[in-house]
Amino acid sequence: MEESREQILADFQSCTGLDDLAECIMHLEAANWNLLEALNSVMPQETQTLPSEHRNIPIEVIDDSSYTETNSTTSRPNILPESAHSDHDIPLVCVEDGPPEIRILNISVKYKDKIICLEIPDTESIASIKTALFSEFGILPCRQQLCGWKQNHFTDDTILSTLRLPSQTTLILSTAETPSVSNTQLSFSDKLNMMFKLHITDESNNKDYTLSFPGSKTIQEIKQDIYAVTNIPVRFQQWIGWPESAADESMTLAAIDINFPVHNLLLKRKESLASKKIVDIMSSGSSGDEFEDANECVDVDDDIFQTSSSRKQTSLIPENIEDENSALVHLNMEFINRYGDCHPIFFQGTLSDALQHSCQRPANERKPLIIYLHHDSSVLTNVFCTQLLCSETIVTYLTQNFVTWGWDLTHEVNKTRFLTAVTQQLGVVAANAIQNIAVDHLPALIVITRIRSATEVLTVIPGNVSLDELMTRLIHAVEVFNNELSSEILQEQARLAREEVKREQDAAYEASLKADQAKEEARRLELEEKNKREQEEQMELQKLEEMKKQEEAIKEAICQSLAEQLPMEPPEDSPESISHIRIRLPCGEYIDRRFLLSSPLRFLLMFVASKGYPMEEYKVLANWPRRDLTTLPQEHTLGELKLYPKETLTLEER
Repeated sequence: MEESREQILADFQSCTGLDDLAECIMHLEAANWNLLEALNSVMPQETQTLPSEHRNIPIEVIDDSSYTETNSTTSRPNILPESAHSDHDIPLVCVEDGPPEIRILNISVKYKDKIICLEIPDTESIASIKTALFSEFGILPCRQQLCGWKQNHFTDDTILSTLRLPSQTTLILSTAETPSVSNTQLSFSDKLNMMFKLHITDESNNKDYTLSFPGSKTIQEIKQDIYAVTNIPVRFQQWIGWPESAADESMTLAAIDINFPVHNLLLKRKESLASKKIVDIMSSGSSGDEFEDANECVDVDDDIFQTSSSRKQTSLIPENIEDENSALVHLNMEFINRYGDCHPIFFQGTLSDALQHSCQRPANERKPLIIYLHHDSSVLTNVFCTQLLCSETIVTYLTQNFVTWGWDLTHEVNKTRFLTAVTQQLGVVAANAIQNIAVDHLPALIVITRIRSATEVLTVIPGNVSLDELMTRLIHAVEVFNNELSSEILQEQARLAREEVKREQDAAYEASLKADQAKEEARRLELEEKNKREQEEQMELQKLEEMKKQEEAIKEAICQSLAEQLPMEPPEDSPESISHIRIRLPCGEYIDRRFLLSSPLRFLLMFVASKGYPMEEYKVLANWPRRDLTTLPQEHTLGELKLYPKETLTLEER
């Protein structure tokens, strides 16, 4: 019975000790899944023993009477490896009672900055190790996570001897409470070099897988690797648990937001169109013969010999279709109805939109455009679509490397509409080349690329090619496109770098200009504020000066009025008694005047006030006896005040 790919992969990992699933699948794919050939490429010949081959190893029967101390170390254990317990009908040889061979395993367990060494018999289970670790660290067994095993699929009840561990084994202990590193806290370069564990629950096969992938692995590559393990083609894989960013299958694990270090996923198998038809027939209560007939009806191999004339079919694009978008929607739906779920993903949009999406993008995002031209009148149509275009290999390659757009040339009006669109988008030469393709060479694939700002037809692949030839020509077209595009990518990267430098320089200049403008504006505002303050101060000074002048004018007017009210100064030779009064001013100067001895004191005070020294601000003091004359009754005469014949008074500011 031929072994499944899953068993081959498990045997290869067990024999080589490789944990990287992608590397194992790479070696097996290179050997066309020939296990021995793959082992020869990575291991010495003498070490190649398959775990599945242990099923046929004869077990020596040991007699109690012949058991000695010397042969006790060479006897075989009576416990078969787990790989022997399978659904295969393998005769088991009973071993007579006798002491089994017991190996003592030296297991080093590292937890944080501590390392402990355990000596465990290989007849014990993994639970025994966890119990010993619980005694040492106090971590509950249910929360212990041990990493470093050569195999991934085991439970706590797994016997250590079935794991075929070496005598010296190092494990790493972590706990469920230990916070895992957030994927968003890591840099992209760090995540590219890290290993992500995907815990995959396969509902279709009722199995669980825990697989490790590097962060540089793309979603598409992971799905292809899972196909090698589960035998579920990529187009039939239905996933639950990927983030929204994983919708683009060209994204890497490092680029999408998944849990680290372990991310849980659920995998289901989509039901194909043929299986749906069979289920419908079975559920309708038909007989077994009818079911066999129905099975023949949906068989693809029989379907390829049917031509479009043997059964009534709806055209991929009807003759009376309204617009180009509606035509493409109808083409996609009818193509699925005819040829099943495995088909190229046709771009939903006009030819102009398809060219914009493929050829007119930046160089590092550009893809060639493939135009699929269909014609129901060609005898090659069904064979080409079922055997070539809808094969798993072609569909996958087209999805990864091309943007695919389709059109039906069966009706003349649709052909004319297509040629008009080609003339507008690609020119007359391309339209004439397509128009000259004979009907018996259809269907055809037209590869369109854009190199150095010129969109042109790279090659035309007719429908009368084999699968290998079609794949070869597609690969050649991609190689030619990539070779031509590589130099353009470098030029575009250089141009983008120059533009980035120019943008940075422009931004720096703009920032400097704005800073200078801000400084100039600040200086202008400061100058305006200074001028405004100076004007206000000048106005205030002018106002004060005017007020001072007014006060002086008023004061002068008062002094003039008081001087006019004074009687005439008596002459020196006046017949009446006179008093000569001399007054010392605060500035040190003196003023004097003659008064009649009968003149009242107020005349003296009026004289002082008329000189600009009002009594409200100054007082007149007599020296002997010292007294303030401004406090005396002003009707007293100078004679009564004994201010004669001469008197010197002092004027003092209050």
